[in-house]
Amino acid sequence: MILKQHFERDIKMFSILEGKEKLAAFPRKNEVFRSLIGGTISIFLLLTLTKLTGNLYIMAPFGATCVILYAVSQSPLAQPRNVIFGHLISAFIGLFFLKFFSISTLTIALSVGCAIALMQIFKCVHPPAGANPLVILLTANSISYEWSFLIFPVLLGSILLVLVAATVNNVKTDKKWPLYGLGLIKTK
Repeated sequence: MILKQHFERDIKMFSILEGKEKLAAFPRKNEVFRSLIGGTISIFLLLTLTKLTGNLYIMAPFGATCVILYAVSQSPLAQPRNVIFGHLISAFIGLFFLKFFSISTLTIALSVGCAIALMQIFKCVHPPAGANPLVILLTANSISYEWSFLIFPVLLGSILLVLVAATVNNVKTDKKWPLYGLGLIKTK
């Protein structure tokens, strides 16, 4: 009897696998097309600028940023303030830890935690940016990072992503993007 009760409790813990939850509505075809076009143009532009100028405009977390910018563009996480400042703050944290601490399991983990906390404090949470400290610290043995990384690719790359999203996300739609901008000046 006791074994049966434990078994039933354990099965209930795995109810996430049962599929009883309500899934998100299937996206409209134009939304899927907008994501396809937006993601493609965004990454193509960053890669092309990198190749043409010799400056780095791309980094891996920008792929995840494109998912948020185009698949859930109405989310607070997809707004210009969150994209630009989220990436800037978390990359700064990654560089700060790289320059002032030795790389270890603890400092890598702490850098991600600090990036999340600072994004919350500055009201610019952007989940893909949480990967920036990881990218910096996990590749520091093979890539030489300088403070200029905050400009190329972080700041300019994220600004370009926002500019492309402002164009693509406003073509033939009733949902205007962005919902809010950088929020640097209080207007009300």
